[in-house]
This record gives sequence, structure tokens and C-alpha cells, in this order.
Amino acid sequence: MVYIRFALFLVLIVPAAFSQNAGTMTVKVYFHPDKLDPEVLECNKVHPVSRTIPKTSGVAKAALLELLKGPTPEEAKEYSGFGPPETNGILKSVNVKYGTAYVNFTSLVYEQMGVATTSCGSGFFSMADATLKQFPTIRKVVYAIDGSTNEFYEWAQVGECPHGKKHCARSNFR
Repeated sequence: MVYIRFALFLVLIVPAAFSQNAGTMTVKVYFHPDKLDPEVLECNKVHPVSRTIPKTSGVAKAALLELLKGPTPEEAKEYSGFGPPETNGILKSVNVKYGTAYVNFTSLVYEQMGVATTSCGSGFFSMADATLKQFPTIRKVVYAIDGSTNEFYEWAQVGECPHGKKHCARSNFR
């Protein structure tokens, strides 16, 4: 009888105490740490914040969408980032294959995120890179605007896509 009670305890109680809701998962989003760098001397320095989201197989896109919501009011006491209205409607797709996340923005990114390509504005891409690279299946991030890496990297003041023809091909962005 003692063994049956112990077995029931292990099967029913222990998993409930240590697991998340079956319909949710936790991801990290990365923001600039205002308390650690109040003068914004290191624009590309980012720190993680945990968010609970509905369970999904498209976890990279879901995490990036969480980042695009910006810091919550509570998080904004310590962190800064980009959020609405700048980020509304800018994400078209995220495609992950062979260790690379292909992030495709809409042309709204030009109007709404113009400052993202200026000195400290480029910190947005550090936030996005860190948010995506938390997943072991992502080692590299390549960006495009409406499927064009050259459009993106020219807008970002980098020039041509620095990742080579294979990674910069329009077919990677759906």
C-alpha cells in the first residue's frame, strides 16, 4: 500500500509541481538594461526577460513577436526596447532552416523603425539576434525586407547582404 501511494505521488503530484501549464511555454526576450547602462554607452548590451506564451511549434516567430511588443510596464522600470507603434505590422515571417533564422520584415519597417539603423538604434538587432539565438536550432540570423536582403542591409547601412549568396537568396524568406 505504501508503494502504491508513493507511486501515485510520483505520477500525479511531482509533475504538476514542476511543470508549466501544458498549453504554455516560457521564452526569453532581450532588452537593453537601463539600470546597468543608464547613459546607453553600450547600445548592443542586452539582458533576458522571461515571458510565458501559448505553446507553439513556431517558437522563434512567437519569441520575436514578444520582443516586438516591447517591455511591459513592469519591465520598463529596468529595460528599454522598441515596441508599438514602431513595431506594429513590421514582421512578415520567420523561417528557420539549417541553423539560420530568416527574418522577413514588411516595408513598414522603413517608416516605423527608421531610427533602428542609427547609432544606438541598431541595438534593436542585438535584441532580436539574442532573442532568436536562445534556441539551439538557431546560430545565425539573416534579415530581409519583403524578401530582399539587399534592401534590408542597405537600409541598415551595412551595404550588401554580408552572409553570402546561399543565405541571402530571396527563396529563404517566405
